[in-house]
Amino acid sequence: MAGWMRARGGVRVLAVVLGLSVLPLAASCAAVVEEGDAPMIGSWRSSAGSVQFLDGGVLGEVSLPPAACGGRASLRAVAFTGTWRHGKMDDAGHGAHVQLASVVGDLKCEKYFQFFTYQGQERLQLTGTDGMNESFVRQ
Repeated sequence: MAGWMRARGGVRVLAVVLGLSVLPLAASCAAVVEEGDAPMIGSWRSSAGSVQFLDGGVLGEVSLPPAACGGRASLRAVAFTGTWRHGKMDDAGHGAHVQLASVVGDLKCEKYFQFFTYQGQERLQLTGTDGMNESFVRQ
């Protein structure tokens, strides 16, 4: 019986030692994901429009309602050009800061697209824009 109790004690010690050695590794993996850049490259769509993030910080095809960039409320989308860079906002998390300029007209603005996952699907949320509550889904 004494040998059995020593064996159980040894198993507990081994479990604690293994747990303590794996815990920092798990914490460092979580920190890398938390501090890393959001995977923005690609095309994203919502019922309100679309945005394409290209390598090198350039936007591809972008089609958004004028209200997304401070213009009048309209259901008709406007084409934009612009640039983007990875970023993080304290209240919104990881994503991208985007500089937009309308192809026709004089709409210019800086917006933030927050990256998140919902039910295993990557999504973007355009923050600070009234009437654009639907998230963009990776295509």
